[in-house]
Parts: sequence; structure tokens; C-alpha cells
Amino acid sequence: MSGDWSYAHDLVNMYLGIAHLADSELDPEEQRTFLLKFKEWMPDVTLEGFGKIWDEVLALNNSLGSRENRYALYLQSTVNIAQYMSDHRDRLKDIIRDLVDIAGADGVLHDNEATMIKAAACSYGFSADLRLNAKTGRIELTLKPAH
Repeated sequence: MSGDWSYAHDLVNMYLGIAHLADSELDPEEQRTFLLKFKEWMPDVTLEGFGKIWDEVLALNNSLGSRENRYALYLQSTVNIAQYMSDHRDRLKDIIRDLVDIAGADGVLHDNEATMIKAAACSYGFSADLRLNAKTGRIELTLKPAH
């Protein structure tokens, strides 16, 4: 990673990971949700600025070659954000909820998505229980402090 890698890059990398890495598809609804969530965290970043961050994260992901390497980068981003926001547990919960919203935007919860969300929750000191509500098509999340 270059010296220009920032918290915003880590956030985009996590969102890209949950939207694409888990199921190898970038659903348009997941993309839309991804962009809305990023905008909530980074309201001052212009669309051009987001495009630059997106391009850098995508280029790095593409250069890694394997799914395992991309997953390792996803995990590194979760750790970076955990360190960056160590005093803001509620904000870390918000990031986990964002991952759930992005993963569920296409109406499907893949096993890989659930695993990735649980890994992020674990790195933030939480235990995550995920269920797809058959009636609503929404993912229900329960977070508890990890013991």
C-alpha cells in the first residue's frame, strides 16, 4: 500500500470486499448502497475524490491476483479501521451494519458475506449473529460484546 492509503481507502476496500469479493459479483444495488454508505462517512469527499480512491483500491485489489490475498487485504482494512476508531465502539457497530446493508442489498446473504461480516465484527470486539428474514428479504443482525 502506498503512503497515500487512508482511512477512506480502508472503508472503500471493506465495502468493495463485501460487495464483490464474497460472491464475485458487483450487483448494481450493492454498488448504490455502497456509495450511499461511503457518502454518509465521508460527506466532504467529492465524486471525483471518491473516484480516485475507488480506482486506487480497485487497482490494488486487481494486482493481488488471488481471492485469498484480497481477503487478507479486507482483513487488514478491518484492523486498520479498528485501530483508527478504537475509542468509538458505536461507530464500529455502524460499519458492521453498513456491511450487512451492502451484503443484503441484492436480497441474498452468501455464506462468504456472513463470514466476512463476522470477521469484521470479531476484529471490532463483537460477536455477530446474522439471519435472512424470509418475509422481508432483509438481513437481521444481532451484535454482542465478544467474550
